Amino acid sequence: MRTIVLTLSLVVAAAALVDAQAPAPAPPAEAAGQPTVPAVPAALPMAGPAGMVFHAIKADKTADFESVMTRLRDLLAVSGNEVRRRQGAGWRVLKQATPLGDGSVLYVSLLDPVVANAEYDVPRLLAEAAPAEAAQLYEQFRDAHVQATVQASNLTVVLAPVAAGASPAPAPKP
Repeated sequence: MRTIVLTLSLVVAAAALVDAQAPAPAPPAEAAGQPTVPAVPAALPMAGPAGMVFHAIKADKTADFESVMTRLRDLLAVSGNEVRRRQGAGWRVLKQATPLGDGSVLYVSLLDPVVANAEYDVPRLLAEAAPAEAAQLYEQFRDAHVQATVQASNLTVVLAPVAAGASPAPAPKP
């Protein structure tokens, strides 16, 4: 099972990681009360309603990875861009309790809810939010990974919990 998870976590092309020194263009003005995303196509867009990104991190670099993700969380929370604040509000980072077979540590970014088609590429978000720090943060982020690739999964809700106090639907009769 760990081999499958590790394999899945290392599939997406390294092209998702972009040069953090080139800040993304400013997003266009919001129209009709709907938050907008940047005009540049996203390197790591999510369609939603939920998503996951898997990161295999070197065992001795977990603190570096967590530091970068903490900085990103903080930057998204105070962004002047409503889309970025909404992304940050729905972004959780989880750590697998046991190491993978090679000793690395699996982290999962759980994106719920996803802001549809927004940029979820960490280096691009760092470049946009903190251009002066982006190169150093990107190097720290990149060097923490076992490989320069991540696996991203767009997810569709198939089964949701029953709301508190509500009765579940009766089972269909055969």
